[in-house]
Amino acid sequence: MLRVIVGAQTLGWRLKNRLRNEAGQTSSEYLVIAGMVVGIILLIMGIFRTELKTAIESLSSKVNEGAKGG
Repeated sequence: MLRVIVGAQTLGWRLKNRLRNEAGQTSSEYLVIAGMVVGIILLIMGIFRTELKTAIESLSSKVNEGAKGG
């Protein structure tokens, strides 16, 4: 009977430890995904940098014209 109780306690501790370790693993997975997303965004911004610059300048001039006319 004692063997069953000890076995159940050991199983409980093992499951508890696995759940703790998995939470840390999940956090690191989120970090890897966030890093990939940032990398992709930077790559896209690098590819379309001239188009983005033109669009920002156009928007800026429209905002400035609206502020002067208002």
